[in-house]
Amino acid sequence: MDPVDLQLGNKNLWSCLVRLLSKDPEWLNAKMKFFLPNTDLDSGNETLDPEQRVILQLNKLHVQGSATWQSFIHCVCMQLEVPLELEVLLLSTFGCDDGFTSQLGAEGKSLPESQLHQGLKRPHQSCGSSPRRKQCRKQQLELAKKYLQLLRTSAQQRYGSRIPGSGQPHAFHQVYVPPILRRATASLDTQEGAIMGDLKVEDGTDVSISDLFNTRVNKGPRVTVLLGKSGMGKTTLAHRLCQKWAEGHLDYFQALFLFEFRQLNLITRFLTPSQLLFDLYLSPELDPDAVFQYLEKNADQVLLIFDGLDEALQPTGPDGPGSVLTLFSRLCHGTLLPGCRVMATSRPGKLPACLPAEAAMVYMLGFDGPRVEEYVNHFFSTQPSREGALAELQTNGRLRSLCAVPALCQVACLCLYHLLPDHAPGQSVALLPTMTQLYMQMVLALSPRGHLPTTSLLDLGELALRGLETGKVIFYAKDIAPPLIAFGATHSLLTSFCVRTGPGHQQTGYAFTHVSLQEFLAALHLMASPKVDKDTLTQHVTLHSRWVQRTKARLNLSDHLPTFLAGLASCTCRPFLSHLAQGNEDCINTKQAAVVQVLKKLATRKLTGPKVVELCHCVNETQEPELASLTAQSLPYQLPFHNFPLTCTDLATLTNILEHREAPIHLDFDGCPLEPHCPEALVGCGQIENLSFKSRKCGDAFAEALSRSLPTMGRLQMLGLAGSKITARGISHLVKALPLCPQLEEVRALGESGPQLRLEAMPAASQSRLYSLPAGLRRIPDISPGSRVLDLLIALHEEAIRLSSRFLEPPGKNFPIGTK
Repeated sequence: MDPVDLQLGNKNLWSCLVRLLSKDPEWLNAKMKFFLPNTDLDSGNETLDPEQRVILQLNKLHVQGSATWQSFIHCVCMQLEVPLELEVLLLSTFGCDDGFTSQLGAEGKSLPESQLHQGLKRPHQSCGSSPRRKQCRKQQLELAKKYLQLLRTSAQQRYGSRIPGSGQPHAFHQVYVPPILRRATASLDTQEGAIMGDLKVEDGTDVSISDLFNTRVNKGPRVTVLLGKSGMGKTTLAHRLCQKWAEGHLDYFQALFLFEFRQLNLITRFLTPSQLLFDLYLSPELDPDAVFQYLEKNADQVLLIFDGLDEALQPTGPDGPGSVLTLFSRLCHGTLLPGCRVMATSRPGKLPACLPAEAAMVYMLGFDGPRVEEYVNHFFSTQPSREGALAELQTNGRLRSLCAVPALCQVACLCLYHLLPDHAPGQSVALLPTMTQLYMQMVLALSPRGHLPTTSLLDLGELALRGLETGKVIFYAKDIAPPLIAFGATHSLLTSFCVRTGPGHQQTGYAFTHVSLQEFLAALHLMASPKVDKDTLTQHVTLHSRWVQRTKARLNLSDHLPTFLAGLASCTCRPFLSHLAQGNEDCINTKQAAVVQVLKKLATRKLTGPKVVELCHCVNETQEPELASLTAQSLPYQLPFHNFPLTCTDLATLTNILEHREAPIHLDFDGCPLEPHCPEALVGCGQIENLSFKSRKCGDAFAEALSRSLPTMGRLQMLGLAGSKITARGISHLVKALPLCPQLEEVRALGESGPQLRLEAMPAASQSRLYSLPAGLRRIPDISPGSRVLDLLIALHEEAIRLSSRFLEPPGKNFPIGTK
C-alpha cells in the first residue's frame, strides 16, 4: 500500500480496509460468526462481488455499536498482516466511538436498500402479539410445516458451516467420538413413560445416540438426565443431537429445541411454554398460536434438551429466575406440553427435587484406550504427525490417563499439533505431564504469532475470577473492554452466541470456551497478578467434598480452580508465571510456597473419600515428591470410597500418589459408579493389599480390565467382588489372571440373591501353577440352583480344569470353599 493514499482521509482508509479484508474472506466470515453469531452469512450475498460482500459485512458489524466495531478493528490488527502505517490509522480512526459514522453512511448509500438488509433476521414477533384466530386443519398444517422446516434449516445453518479458528486444524472443531454411556438406574417403570425403561445397557456396551430415546413408550413424561463430570462431553453430546437431527437422523422427532441454563438464568420473568420455544429459541413467521397448538397435539415428537441442570438457579420468588426451573419441572412432569421428551445434562451430585422419580439416569463416562486412539486418529487424519502423536501417547501413561477425559484429550491433541513439528520424538510429552501444563501449553499454542501479551492475559484472568466469584459465565460487550474481546477472539479463549431474553430482545453474549478454561485463567490471575496477595490466594485452595446443589445467590463454578492453583505451584510453571508477572520472581516464589503449605496441612487431616480424590489431584499437579510422600503416608490403612462417581483419571491419580507410600493399604469401593476400564489405572500399584468392589455395575468388561491389573499388584492378598454382574465370560478372564497373583490368598464374591462365598488358597510356589475347584462344588446344599454366583463359580471350575489339562504337571492345591 502507498503510504500517501493512507493520508487522503477516511474514504481511502475505508477502501484500504475493504481491500485488505477482501483477500481473506474466510477470516472475515469467522469473525462475523464470532461477533454476530445469529447472522446468516450466505443469505442474499451470492450475487455480490467480493468487495461489495465485505462492505455489507462491515455495515452489519458497525450497526452493532462502537464496542463491537472497536473489538473487530483490534482483531484485524492482531491477526492479519497489516502494515504498521495502516494499523496506526485503523486504531486511531476506526477505533474511536464515532470516527467511522459519517464515512460508513456514505459508503452504505452505495448499496441498494434491499442488499443492506439481506441476511438480517426479521424483527422478532411475540407469540402473543396477534389475536387467536380459527385456523382450519389444512392451514394449521401448512403453518406448522413451514415452521418445522425453518427450525431444521436454522439448525443446518448453525451446525453445517463451522469455521475453524485462525491457525487451527479443521479437526479441532469437527472431531467427535461417541462417549461411554451407561444406565445408572436399576429399574424403571416404562408404563409411567421413562424413556430408558427397556434399554439394556451392559458394562462395556456402547449406547448409540438413537438408543437414548425409546420411541415406543407413549404415556406420561419422558425424561432422561445425562450425568457426567466436568469435561466428559455433556454439552458436546447435546449439540451433537441437534446436529444429527438437522442432518435427518433422529427422524422420529419433528422438532428439537436446545436450551442452556446459563442463559435461562438470565430470564427474570415468568415464561409460558410457547414463550420458551418462540421468544427464546425461534419464532414462527406467522400465527405462533396455531403452530404451538400443532406442537401440543404432537408433543410426543418434540424433544427439549436442557444443558447444565446443575447450573440452574433455585427459585427466589414467583417472578425470579427460579420460574424457569418451575417451567422445567412442569415440562418434566407432563403438566405442560404433555408427552414431550425432555433430556437434561448435569454434573453428578444433588439434583433438583423437581425431577420426576421415574426419570432415567444415564452416566457419561470418559474415553477408554480405543476411544483415545480413535480421537487422535481423527484429529490428525490429514496431518503427517498422526503416527508421532500416537507414539507420544503410548510413551506416557500419565498423558494417556489425562486423555480419558474427552475435554483434556482435545487439549492434548491441540498441544501435540503445535509441539510435534518443533520437538524430537519423545520430547513433547515431557511438556504435558499435568492438566495445568496442558492448559498452559494450549494458551501458548493459541497465540497466532507466538507472542502472548501478559497484560491482556491477566486482565482476562481477572474477568474470569470475577465471574467465578459471582456465578457469572456469560458476559456482554459492556462487561469487557473492546481490546480484551479482540484478544479473547484472537486466541480462541472466548466464544460468542446470541442471547435472547424476550421478544425482540437479543444481543451477543461472550463466554470462555469452557468453564475449566475460565478456572485456569482465574488461577493465572491469582498467581501472577500483583493485585492479589498471598492470603487472598490461599483462600481459594480448598477441597470440595462433592458437587452441591446451586444456591439462590450464585453458582459454584470452582471445581478445578484449586487443582489449577496447585499445578501452577509446580516449579515447571515458574518461568511462565514470572513472564506474566514481568519478572517479579520473589512474588511468584512466595505464592507457590503458600499453595504447597496449604496442601501439606490438608494432607495430614482426616478426609472423606471425595476430598481424598481432590487432594490427590492437587498434589499430583504440584509434581512435588515430598508433598506426594507426605500425602501417601498420611492416608489411612483402610481407605473407603462410598457412593460417588470415580473416573479412570481419578484412579490413575490415586495410583500415582500411592507410588510414594511404603506401607500397604486397603481400598474399598462401595457403590461408586466406575467406568468399565477403570481397573486399568491400578496397573503396577504394589501398595494395595486388599481390594474390594461392591457395585451392581461391575460387569464382564470390568472383570477383563481387572484381570490385566491383578498380576501387577505384588502385595495383593484379598480381592472382593460383591453384587457384581460378572458372567462366565468375565470369570474366564479372571481365572487366567489368578495363577499370576502369587500373594493372593482370598477371593470373595457376593451374588444378588445367593449367600456370600469365600475362596481361599495358599500362595503358589510358582506363577506357572494353576488352581482348580473341587468337583463337589456343584453339590453345595445351601446354595440355590438359580444363584448367579453359583453359575459363575461353576464356570470358573470348568475353565480351571480346561486350562490345567494343557500343562504336564498336575493341578496344584484346590481352593477350599466355605460359606457364610
